[in-house]
Amino acid sequence: MKIIKRDDNKSGRDLLNWFFNDSFLWDPDEWFSFWPVKGSIFPKVDISETEDAIKVVANVPGVDPDKIEIEVDNDVLTISGKVEKEEEEKDEKFYRFERGYGEFRRQFSLPAKVDSEKVTAKAKNGVLTIILPKVEKESKKKVKVEKEG
Repeated sequence: MKIIKRDDNKSGRDLLNWFFNDSFLWDPDEWFSFWPVKGSIFPKVDISETEDAIKVVANVPGVDPDKIEIEVDNDVLTISGKVEKEEEEKDEKFYRFERGYGEFRRQFSLPAKVDSEKVTAKAKNGVLTIILPKVEKESKKKVKVEKEG
């Protein structure tokens, strides 16, 4: 399992570079096809924590749950997947083409160590809920130093 950390908090300069360097160099049909997924922050998530677990809720409308992959490695959660493109009718005339398709990938540093063997995920009505149970805290033990002879 290979995890690459990245910083989703891009600076204003990074966003301007992306917009002017990448966006306008693409073919317009390709740009509109990939815009909502590739190169954007998708899916949007809420991350919360209780005493026992970390909960991640992600909006994944139109994504087949079988096309979503969830990986946990140390303190990093990775959510990736694919939004399939629906076949277009050849005799249709499109006035707007906004719905995106393509692959997505998000990574998050978790605020606590989790037990990756006990992670659960459920999808319902385009909302993915991931429960990451925390690792039980190890109890500290004081060791008495004995004097020798």
